[in-house]
Amino acid sequence: MPQTDIVALPFAELARRMAAGEITSEALVAECLARIEARDGALHAFVAVYPEAALATARRLDRERAEYRLRGPLHGIPIAVKDLADMQGHVTGFGSRAYGSEAATATAPFLRRLEDAGMVLIGKTQMVEFAFGSWGTNAALGSPRNPRVAEDHYVAGGSSSGSAVAVAANMVPAAIGSDTGGSVRIPAALCGTIGLKTSHGAVSTEGVAPLSPTFDTIGPLTHHIDDARLIFEAMREPQALPSVPGTTTGIVRTPPRAELDPLDPSVTVAFLASISALSETGLSVQSLILPRAFVDYQADTGAIMAKEAYGALRHLVDNPDLPLDPAVCSRVRHGADIDEATFGALVSARRDALAALDDVLGDGDVILLPTTPFPACLLADVDEAVLPMSRLTRLANYLDLCAISVPVATTADGLPIGMQICARHGREDLAMAVAATLHAAMQQRDLIAKSQS
Repeated sequence: MPQTDIVALPFAELARRMAAGEITSEALVAECLARIEARDGALHAFVAVYPEAALATARRLDRERAEYRLRGPLHGIPIAVKDLADMQGHVTGFGSRAYGSEAATATAPFLRRLEDAGMVLIGKTQMVEFAFGSWGTNAALGSPRNPRVAEDHYVAGGSSSGSAVAVAANMVPAAIGSDTGGSVRIPAALCGTIGLKTSHGAVSTEGVAPLSPTFDTIGPLTHHIDDARLIFEAMREPQALPSVPGTTTGIVRTPPRAELDPLDPSVTVAFLASISALSETGLSVQSLILPRAFVDYQADTGAIMAKEAYGALRHLVDNPDLPLDPAVCSRVRHGADIDEATFGALVSARRDALAALDDVLGDGDVILLPTTPFPACLLADVDEAVLPMSRLTRLANYLDLCAISVPVATTADGLPIGMQICARHGREDLAMAVAATLHAAMQQRDLIAKSQS
């Protein structure tokens, strides 16, 4: 097996190899650390790495395995986490040079659950400052580099930029991000990984630096859909488990092509191919009729985010002497322009939209959308005044859907293209099942095309 392959293996295969004595958790962690040491100077995915602690944890987990004390399918698997979650003894930076100075006194509950499940926390990943941005840039600490294009600096997408880069570059098997308006799915799409936006409240955000409590969610980025499922099951809140199994998939809903414009031509081709591929599997693909345009959902989600973010961060963004990203400060300060009456109307309108969701999407239905309207662009071409990458993702946040982005194609330049499958709150099982069907169907199409070329 080539050296570059082992970190990208499915968790089930890694577990099999550990059980057979072909590899240890310590060896796997050491391999990840070696790759981080070799590659992260150029990619800038990590803000902190904990080699001694990670290796010590891995050795302890190897002893437990030898003593037949297996914690589950995640036993001994390394993982990285976005630098907005508290980890006892470490400062939570929140992508900023000014946010945190004191070490956290406790570890975020979702991280404790992952550690209890046997995962090895290897380090913290870079992010957009305050998690408010979709390009993946960070003027204060540096912008991670998309590993899919070696010859130039392409953006990785945000705000969970470092987590996506760490996985896409095979430095770790998995990483944790957050998604408030698309911040797991966008970097997953631009870097060619799996990215799961969980239902709001399914995973605790206690001990997580807040951007917008109305929308903040925690989710994994992985190489494989089933690995995302395993991580989600380990870190989700026990009370969030559904008491009654959901219905199986009924209809794949997708909007008329014109409502998605503007789209890059390569994304259009991949979107139409995805519709065709799902239809060929026997799924019914029908039109999605939304009461509002995507830009309206994007704008209202952004306004609520800005109002809540300004309430939490005004002491920082209103201080001109702090070394903050000016583009992020501008986004947060927009919240100061939203008065309480306007904010109340925004919240009320969203409440009405959630109450009327049955008119849009059935419990067993899913929505198919491109994750981003464009592939990754050069860092030099980024316009921080606009946020086009979140135009198709914020619908899921606004309507409290779960959603998963899967890579389905690449451009002629090798840039990944992702599609997202969205489902009702609590239906991660459904979203992942349809995503797996789509992913497999598109891979099969790619294999056939290559064999015929």
